[in-house]
Amino acid sequence: MFGRTVVVIVNYNGSVDTAACLSSLYASEDVPRAVVVDNTPNDPELRKIMVSYPNVNYISAPYNLGFGGGNNLGINWAVSQTDCEFIFIFNNDAIVQPGTIAMLEGVLDNHPEAGMATPRIVFMDKPEVLWYGGGEVSWLRGAAVVPGYLGASNTLLALQAREVSFASGCAMLVRRNVMQQLKGFDERFFMYEEDVEMCLRIKEHGWRILYEPAALVLHVVQASSRGEQKFVDRLSPLNNNLPFYVFHSVRNRLINMRLHARGKNRLIFFAGFGLLLLKKVFAFAWHKRWDGIAAIVKGWRSYRECFVLDIHRC
Repeated sequence: MFGRTVVVIVNYNGSVDTAACLSSLYASEDVPRAVVVDNTPNDPELRKIMVSYPNVNYISAPYNLGFGGGNNLGINWAVSQTDCEFIFIFNNDAIVQPGTIAMLEGVLDNHPEAGMATPRIVFMDKPEVLWYGGGEVSWLRGAAVVPGYLGASNTLLALQAREVSFASGCAMLVRRNVMQQLKGFDERFFMYEEDVEMCLRIKEHGWRILYEPAALVLHVVQASSRGEQKFVDRLSPLNNNLPFYVFHSVRNRLINMRLHARGKNRLIFFAGFGLLLLKKVFAFAWHKRWDGIAAIVKGWRSYRECFVLDIHRC
């Protein structure tokens, strides 16, 4: 018998990770329903893996829809094809510990005013290191801030259940009716900041977001892919994929703040983000990362096309 939750997983060239993710879900005592959206699409390796999970619905996207668009395909399936009470957005490069989904369901059962619950997330290779232990949206940065990120995963704050303003899209449990109210993720966000935007909308609709540290998820790829290498921030000049991240980060933070920041908060953002970009321009120039500077300009232009020229083009 299936549980009360549908798990939505988006795959993009990560069939091995998706297999481990599904294995962890079906090791839970309360087996959830799940849908895997293939953003590759038609990954032959993933199709072989799906044979072992006949009860998991498989959707092949027509092309790479990005994080939000891929998840929305799964969300729409869950709402239209099941009577689920909750939808669990779950990264394919993560593993859930037994009982985690049930704990999050319990949080929402006990708090009808909450629309979303989120677990503690640690690195798979180094579970003593914190990836997410509750987060807040920073108007100064126009992005999320996770206190204790990359620090110890068992600090007093990391182990404190509390209300937060940001839940990571890596693992978030959302009420079905709330997801219907929100109409899923904003698909203008191809990658990055889409979870921030959803959390801002949830709060604007009057729902609370609750963090439950007893519920535990292990994030696989971000730890294992770098092995013993030093962690490199996405906005660092040393990041090989710098242009991609800079473009989407600049564009999406600007869109987020245009949509949700009001009055003083908007002024705080433009002052803080302007200083951050100025600092990054100097850093990129010092390291001769002209592609990073070009990505900042490209991100600004894309934002301008959305809100100055034609919002429907973004």
